[in-house]
Amino acid sequence: MIDLNQADYDFLRVNGRLGAASGHYFAHLDQPIGIWNYIRIAHSITKQIPTGDLLDWGCGYGQMTYLLQRRGFRVTSFDIGTPDMAMPNIPLCNSLNIIRTTHPTQLPFDAASFDAVLASGVLEHVDEHSEPGHERKSLRELARILRPGGHLLIYQLPQRYAWQEAVIRTWKLGYAHPRRYSAVEITAMLAQAGFSVRRIARANLLPKNLTGMPSRLRTLYSRFSRPLIAADRILCGIPLLNQFAGVLELTAQRNIEQ
Repeated sequence: MIDLNQADYDFLRVNGRLGAASGHYFAHLDQPIGIWNYIRIAHSITKQIPTGDLLDWGCGYGQMTYLLQRRGFRVTSFDIGTPDMAMPNIPLCNSLNIIRTTHPTQLPFDAASFDAVLASGVLEHVDEHSEPGHERKSLRELARILRPGGHLLIYQLPQRYAWQEAVIRTWKLGYAHPRRYSAVEITAMLAQAGFSVRRIARANLLPKNLTGMPSRLRTLYSRFSRPLIAADRILCGIPLLNQFAGVLELTAQRNIEQ
């Protein structure tokens, strides 16, 4: 029997290397632990909701589109930009059919078009690349295109007191998210947009993006990626300690009456 997870890892690993060689920014696919983390997220989603029509909101290079299609979802890929935006000439991207728009919040879909929406590493950048208040408009727009009872799955949402972000900002080691959230804040935002939060989890107490870190550390993570992800799951289940984890993960459901 084919190991779906291993096959997916091998495919994404090869495409990460090809993408980087083509000159594109593939930081999230250039290291084993990052790839295994995407596979973990895909597995988490399939455990929570039935397969159906899912919008990959802010699909990037399509790694989550690929993983969720492989797990039975009918995925529509969407991202900001113009239709003629160039993508790397690699297998991962060649099979993508991305719907794009230049509007910062409005989506080109009818109301109640999807059973689920995935927002992985997207919401925190909406205001950063447009203007304050657009993240709330985006949440209302996602509620509009979801069917009543549909699910919004938010992953990779920077947590307010993440220790890694604090270190990066303090020592100016690279990019740190200017927008970070507490569980209370994002829950309130979702409620105002017409959602009820069903699940809140935390992840990335152990780093999963080692871009810019010493090669020896990257090599160590390459060898122990899966055990480290398992250890991270345990650590992020410890109250108080998990307040310093890197990201929040939420599953919200569109209210039936709204």
